Amino acid sequence: MRQQRSGKAVTNEREYPYIVEFAVDDDMLDVELSRRMLDFHRSRKIQARHGRRIIGGSHIYYRWCFPDSDTASAFKEQFGGELLQSER
Repeated sequence: MRQQRSGKAVTNEREYPYIVEFAVDDDMLDVELSRRMLDFHRSRKIQARHGRRIIGGSHIYYRWCFPDSDTASAFKEQFGGELLQSER
């Protein structure tokens, strides 16, 4: 799996260690899904923090970073994906 490096994304993963990784088959998230994800953040009055975008096989993995496991779990329950915890 090849990882795209981005300073801000790497920093987000370090500072907000609860990560939900979401796989998509093409390079773009569905517009409606993306809106609902942003609404999730707005409804909780938190800033959306993106982690690295990882390219592997036929999927691209997008990551959202959260400061606590409860919020990350709620995001995962609503949108799917895999809950990870980064190493600090």
